[in-house]
Amino acid sequence: MSSLLRDVRHSARALRHSPGFTAIAILTLAIGIGANTAIFSFVDAMLLKPLPYPDADRIVRVMEKPPRGERNGISTLNFLDWQKDNTVFDFMSAQTGDAVTLTGGSEPVQLRGALVSAGYFKVFGVDAALGRTFLAGEDQLGKHQVAVISHTLWTTQFGGDPSIVNRTVLLNNEPHSIIGVLPAASAFDNGFQQIWRPLAFKPSNMTRDFHWMISFARLKDGVTLAQARANMDAIGKRIENDFPASNKGWGVVVEPYAETLINTQSRTILTLLISSTGFLLLIGCANLANLALARGVSKEREVVVRASLGAGRWDLIRQFLTENVLLSLCGGLFGLVIGYSLMNAIKLMLPEFTIPREANASLDGRVLLFALVVSVGTGILFGFAPALQATKPDL
Repeated sequence: MSSLLRDVRHSARALRHSPGFTAIAILTLAIGIGANTAIFSFVDAMLLKPLPYPDADRIVRVMEKPPRGERNGISTLNFLDWQKDNTVFDFMSAQTGDAVTLTGGSEPVQLRGALVSAGYFKVFGVDAALGRTFLAGEDQLGKHQVAVISHTLWTTQFGGDPSIVNRTVLLNNEPHSIIGVLPAASAFDNGFQQIWRPLAFKPSNMTRDFHWMISFARLKDGVTLAQARANMDAIGKRIENDFPASNKGWGVVVEPYAETLINTQSRTILTLLISSTGFLLLIGCANLANLALARGVSKEREVVVRASLGAGRWDLIRQFLTENVLLSLCGGLFGLVIGYSLMNAIKLMLPEFTIPREANASLDGRVLLFALVVSVGTGILFGFAPALQATKPDL
């Protein structure tokens, strides 16, 4: 440890005495590490992090498969048959988009929302922070005038009033009772939707020809994805045989929910971006390696003196690497500032709701660890070859 601290002190003095080289190196590293950190925050949020739900690997999306195509929306009667006949799901819920107007205040407020079956929040394992979520049967006509709101809507529109539960509000000029508030900073608190109401099917919805919903389900313990697909395929075949006029050639698609959040195009774009920023950092490393080689030549006299006084080659290499890693860590610190700014700029440039609600790109511990590893690795990468070259003194 004492040797390491001595090397760090010496490296800091050496870098301070070479302000031009130090400034160019730190700027180059900051740009490369910052760009990689910003893009990795999106890659981590969208491709690597587990979903923010308990047992998220048991959540699936269930859609209809048309005769020509991969997936399609679901008709009401088909969904009700799926819900009633399946033996593989603990909960199954349909969802469709919804927008409501909240009135009764100083002016009407347009809210983004969704209509969902009663078991919707049980599929995702989310409980209310205040009040409760929907009970079984509340998605039936006559019982459906209740609502669950997001934490953000509760604080911005209702001032965080703790007595909000069971308050009656006017939604589309109809009285609704607010029965629950979802937790803060959850996947349901990012602005995609602000309010949820029960999906109560009207007589006009009772058809197999109008495909207008999507559905989600939670696998029972011990049930595999293959078993769920087999069970739903059997139900789909039965519906096709019983109702050929509307369901001839139609099947069922069961897919892990995590795989539905990012399409192939987005995955390709993210891969290209992280590859591009990686190459940018490699180019910076190559340029810095050339500068380090030139600097090593200028330090030949120092290396010869150290070697003649008994310094081994590993001691000399360690000194050079310590200097380069210290340089890259300084570049990494400035790179975090650049990365944070770039990450927020990308968020502002992306169209609204491009990123799934479950993906929250931020400089969290995982991203900071990535930046640290990249910083140390970069210092070793651009400094190792020059260190080997510079520590061959011709005594």
